[in-house]
Amino acid sequence: MSDPSRQAGPRISPLLSVLKQRRPVPAGIAPLDPEDEEEPAERRPRLREVKGGEARGGESGAEAPGLLRVAEAPAVLPMPAPIPPLSGEAAARLEERRRARRRGRRGVVASFLVMVALPVLAAAIYYLFLASDQYVSEVKFAVRAVERNTGHDAINVVNGPPNAVAGNTDSFILADYVTTRQFVDEIDRQLDLRRIFSDPAADFWSRFDPKAPVEALVNHWRSVVVSRYDLSTGILTVKVRAYTAQDSVRLAEAVLEGSERLANEMTERGRRDFVRFAEAELVRAEARLGNARKALGDFRRQEGTFDPVRLATSNADLLAKLRSDLSSMQAEATALASALQPNAPVLQALTSRIKATERQLRLVEAEGRREGGGEGTDMGSLVSRYAALEAEQGFAEKSYGVAVEALRSARSLADRQQVYLATFARPALAESAQYPSRPAAIALVAGFALLAWLTALLIVLGIRDHLR
Repeated sequence: MSDPSRQAGPRISPLLSVLKQRRPVPAGIAPLDPEDEEEPAERRPRLREVKGGEARGGESGAEAPGLLRVAEAPAVLPMPAPIPPLSGEAAARLEERRRARRRGRRGVVASFLVMVALPVLAAAIYYLFLASDQYVSEVKFAVRAVERNTGHDAINVVNGPPNAVAGNTDSFILADYVTTRQFVDEIDRQLDLRRIFSDPAADFWSRFDPKAPVEALVNHWRSVVVSRYDLSTGILTVKVRAYTAQDSVRLAEAVLEGSERLANEMTERGRRDFVRFAEAELVRAEARLGNARKALGDFRRQEGTFDPVRLATSNADLLAKLRSDLSSMQAEATALASALQPNAPVLQALTSRIKATERQLRLVEAEGRREGGGEGTDMGSLVSRYAALEAEQGFAEKSYGVAVEALRSARSLADRQQVYLATFARPALAESAQYPSRPAAIALVAGFALLAWLTALLIVLGIRDHLR
């Protein structure tokens, strides 16, 4: 049996000879062996497909169509031309740009360290190792106002309708009062705020300078006191911070006492104003009644009669009676004159009675004119004036009665407390410090620092691009 390798020799020997040759180096890559570059192109084989007639058979001489045979190899592509060196000016510009980029990167890093890393590091050192613990005490109370409407007309006239928002207004007043200069002065005299806030055990940053003016003390007090009013529940919450739990409780108790004191003062002021208004109404009613009575008295003295209406009525009745009697006597005298002599005693007596009645009638008429104010004044105008004065006096008396009743009711209501505090959460001794919140404070500093750094960086880059 013949050797298989020998039989396959005519087919694979050309391929093996090709694989044994060194491959050409691609263009642009330096050869590993310098001798490869010196080898002539004619000695480098190449593969090509041999046609059926060109194939060389083995010992049998058979044709081998499609057999790869060693053919002429292509020449290696030439190396690209080297880049010419830059001129001196271009090289200087390129180097300057490289230096500017390096400086820009160093500036960005330096600005980040200065504006972000250092503040965050300082904040971390302060809040983690230096910041003093502060304890918080809380007090909650509600302001209640007594309803003033009693259903009495007199007091409603004086006081008016009840105020539905009195409690809310008083709550806002108290919420602002605990941060005022007046309240700080009062609580400073009571507890010595400078000593509490300048505790030597406190850190240097949050500790208050005891030699600072009172304006600084007020600002520091406002930074440690938080007052919040809830409109939905009507609850006023006040939180106070201090370096010790005992001091925070004392300050919260002082805030509660000051709020109660202010509520009582507002109550007393409301009482005084309430009664003072009723008293003023009574004084005005008294003055009106006095003026009405004086005017009526002056009228009576001037006209000389106490009641012109009654006088006019009696005069009218008397005049009617006299006129009736006079008419009867005159009729009787006429009848007797036709039957008797003129000098008859009966006729003379009747004539005398007629003359007397006429004189009395003239006197009564004259009296009526005199009571009416003399000539040109009749009894009707006199009665009208008197009726007006009497009506004014009646109205003044009624107003005076209403004012007296209003004052009585006002004094009754003044005995009740109109504004008071309903305390349901008194200050308690804190067991742990609630301030400062160290992680939150550090994160807040980091956020602000990073935001400031990014803003500054964008501004600088924008200016640089604009200058280019």
